[in-house]
Amino acid sequence: MKFFCQGMSAAFLILGLTVSGAWADTSHPAQEYVEGEVIVTFRPLVTLNAAQQALSGHSLALTKHFAGLSRDRGRHTGLIRARNRTTAELIAELSQDPAVETAEPNYLRWVTGGPVPNDTLFTNLWGLRNTGQLVNGSGGTSNDDIKFVGAWEMARPTTNQIVVAFIDTGVDYTHPDLAGNMWTNPGEIPGNGVDDDANGYVDDYYGYDFADNLPNPTDSGFHGTHVAGTIAAIGNNQLGVIGVDYQARIMALRASSDGSSLPDSAIIEAIQYATMMKSRGVNIVAINESFGGSGSNSTERAAIQAAGNAGIIFCVAAGNNTNNNDTTAFYPASYRLTNMIVVAATDQNDALASFSNYGTNTVDLGAPGVNILSTLPVSLAGKLSYVQQGSTTYAANELTYSGTTTGITATVYDCGLGYPTNFPTAVRSNIALIVRGTLTFSNKVANAMAAGARAAVIYNNTNGNFLGTLQASNNWIPAVSLSQADGLTLKAILPATGTVVNTPDPAQIYQYLDGTSMATPHVSGAVAFAAMNFPSETVPQRIQRVLANVDVISGLKGRVHTGGRLNLQRMVDTDTNGLPDWWELQYFNHLTGTDPNADADHDGMSNLAEWLAGTNPTNAASCLRLTLLLPANTNGVVLRWPSVAGKYYRLERATNLLTGFNTIVRTNIAATAPTNTETDTAILPSNARFYRVGVEQ
Repeated sequence: MKFFCQGMSAAFLILGLTVSGAWADTSHPAQEYVEGEVIVTFRPLVTLNAAQQALSGHSLALTKHFAGLSRDRGRHTGLIRARNRTTAELIAELSQDPAVETAEPNYLRWVTGGPVPNDTLFTNLWGLRNTGQLVNGSGGTSNDDIKFVGAWEMARPTTNQIVVAFIDTGVDYTHPDLAGNMWTNPGEIPGNGVDDDANGYVDDYYGYDFADNLPNPTDSGFHGTHVAGTIAAIGNNQLGVIGVDYQARIMALRASSDGSSLPDSAIIEAIQYATMMKSRGVNIVAINESFGGSGSNSTERAAIQAAGNAGIIFCVAAGNNTNNNDTTAFYPASYRLTNMIVVAATDQNDALASFSNYGTNTVDLGAPGVNILSTLPVSLAGKLSYVQQGSTTYAANELTYSGTTTGITATVYDCGLGYPTNFPTAVRSNIALIVRGTLTFSNKVANAMAAGARAAVIYNNTNGNFLGTLQASNNWIPAVSLSQADGLTLKAILPATGTVVNTPDPAQIYQYLDGTSMATPHVSGAVAFAAMNFPSETVPQRIQRVLANVDVISGLKGRVHTGGRLNLQRMVDTDTNGLPDWWELQYFNHLTGTDPNADADHDGMSNLAEWLAGTNPTNAASCLRLTLLLPANTNGVVLRWPSVAGKYYRLERATNLLTGFNTIVRTNIAATAPTNTETDTAILPSNARFYRVGVEQ
């Protein structure tokens, strides 16, 4: 039986199918529908009794009647199940019945794992997604991770800015994977030497350096920058790594002058600062403390408690001494305050890291802490250095402490050994080529600067290239070294235009580190993620959300209090029913217990389908369905469906339902809420078309 949509030419037969879930990926079974079942819709004037009589003539009956949907659409619809007939046979038979409008396969849908971030080094972040891949030369076990991808698939959309403060060696706030997620003080004008917000700290724009009483919290080593990246490196920027909560902001509280040691006095003042800023309205939800040592300090303990009273959770490293903290105290972890979470380190196979401290009474949970890739201060990264002349590129080495440039193009002049008298007047604003020998490298470059050169190239006076240093940090111009052969080749054609490049290598601004210091920021990021999804929860509730939803694993049983490793996804879906707790609270006024297969508003879509589509499960008018089919011209149709902001859709076409929807009309269709419209102008030999629309994850 053929069905013509009103207003359509007789050349096309259109059937709109609603897709109630996410699209299946290539790992799903080939079968697209439940064999032996069909969803049948009767014509508008066919009563339920008449429909049941029609089915009995085929030795069939309604297995399920969609009463609400039938009422809304003005035609009865239900599920038919037959033990001795295939889906194809059922459709062929029922399509000939004059009482039947449509008979369609009972298609299968699958929930996907969510989109993988496009950060280029994401596959190296085994702690976020472990597929057993080799990371830094070591293999792991699939799924021994914090379930990052699944968690973010369930994340609550929000514009509320969450802030994580971290007390450490500082941070490279210019790092391209961190700069956009740095907290900045809205009440402070940077660099003007004035305490604009009258909080007692001048120019505290990114935070503050409490070790040296300076406004610049730049990293005094590398540790803090690494910690910051794990917490909140920018996500989906096609660069490097991604933070556990890549929508959070990072407040830099530097408490170290030498890159390794942190005095209690600086730590206490940093805590005091964060507590003050919390009271001023900054939404600081956690402080990360990836450090520790012996000796208890009552003032430090009191400062942590005061921050807890203000609503701040402390995520603290258990330590790297292989000690049992139950018997050997390690501070601040061993203060064991109610606003603290103490973190051990796990490896790629969910075992307690060989170096990690532990303690069933004093350490709460484990988190990934071995082979953790994160951000490295750009100043410590290797350089991409070379000299370009015409079509020839000469490999170069950076002179230590040299200035950097992404490219200085100017005329290169021969400047001999680099004595002051060797520099021609024309080298001003140009590039100096100098041979190695007699003078120190710093003297040669200083003389080039005095002559006005913008860059210096020093070539070897023996075979090969060399590694050199300018001896001390200074405002040096870019300076690189060349091999003797390349230097002589370049010298022979001078003066000539050339380009000097000496810039941090993007591939080298990340590094692997091990430690409970690396595990702790995973938990700090998780606390931020919890605060983003459940902003009204208290400190005890938030801590409970983290600790009560770990993956209990054999490697941590009897070693940490929960016996488990951090699970980000279970934090947002504590009853693992596929519906985020925050979503259940929003629509059903309780955090858990909603039946994902129920259809509360009787619109034909389950609660799970409504969640995936972004529609309202308590409003039958809010539903993903092809609601309007119009002719575009003699060769096509216009299709419309209600859409939800932030979602992306996929429209598919079939000419035979039994062979499946094997033609993509368009994919990655951005929502133009409240309605999307698509035109399909394809010319088809068949006189029938079928469409379905679905949400893409």
